[in-house]
Amino acid sequence: MPRPFLTVLTAPIQTTTRRLYQGARSRVRRLVKPGAPLPAVSKYPGHYALVRSVVEGLRAIDADFNFNPDRMSALARVVYAPANEALRQAIALKQDGRIDYLVAGPVNALFVDESGGILRAPEIDRVIVAHAWQAEFYRDSPALVAKSRQCPCGVDADRWKPTPGAAKDGALLYWKSGDESFCEQVERVVRACGLEPRRVRSLHGEHAIFSPDDYRALLDRSVIGVFLSTFETQGLALLEAWSMDVPTLAWDPQGPAVWRGRQFQSRSSAPYLTPSTGRLWRTIDDLEPTLRGALADRAAFRPREWVLANMTDAICSAALFALIKDGAADAPATR
Repeated sequence: MPRPFLTVLTAPIQTTTRRLYQGARSRVRRLVKPGAPLPAVSKYPGHYALVRSVVEGLRAIDADFNFNPDRMSALARVVYAPANEALRQAIALKQDGRIDYLVAGPVNALFVDESGGILRAPEIDRVIVAHAWQAEFYRDSPALVAKSRQCPCGVDADRWKPTPGAAKDGALLYWKSGDESFCEQVERVVRACGLEPRRVRSLHGEHAIFSPDDYRALLDRSVIGVFLSTFETQGLALLEAWSMDVPTLAWDPQGPAVWRGRQFQSRSSAPYLTPSTGRLWRTIDDLEPTLRGALADRAAFRPREWVLANMTDAICSAALFALIKDGAADAPATR
């Protein structure tokens, strides 16, 4: 079977010995512990939302690719590795001449020196950033800035779609940044505008505080969403809200923000927000007039329509595939 053009690699390819050992161990486990469930294995190793979107989007457009092949013989000459363990293996494989073109990003590292400075590896040909402002983290590394290209990931618009006839009787409050007293101030403003806030707690870098099903259920009941985050390189929770046809009012302080204990200056809390999907506000005094205006002109928003035209899995993965294909066409083969 011929190799595909592209491999999306988020889990290292195991050696034959390791693969045989794990297969034998699994068989023994079933004999020793019959009926015991095997350890859960993610369908999309790595950053789940990103990897799922990329893989399902590429499948939707019938792209020539494979995903986490179990043998080296199936590895393509062009590799996209948005997970660090897989990226380290891919770097070594490129050094050995087994890969011609290597792409990373946008979730391998935020800072240049993060994760052992992995993005500085000269073997990496292209670095995907979720939005152009993310490349500002690389400003002390001109070579890395030059390799960067903007390409967001998409959303499963079939899963994230409103339930027909669902009663919308409140406002989602997505609390990712700011202290609790600030969150409570926001809740008071929402109530003053005639809506009951329903709080969802999140944190930067955390993906298991609430379940996607619970989040979707809250969106289904929400007239509007109010988002509290000091920074976003893309804003996947915003995208999911828009796909559910919920416009969002995003706090955008553009001030100090923190990622894994390191402070920096944020450029955006909602880089893909448009007049069709919501509004920005900067201070608590801005929120009430912004919210009242949005509720009075609710029909002006078309968030789901915007998503279907701009940011589905298929649309974003088609853009990613084109970026990779164009770059690989100009890269010298190592064979």
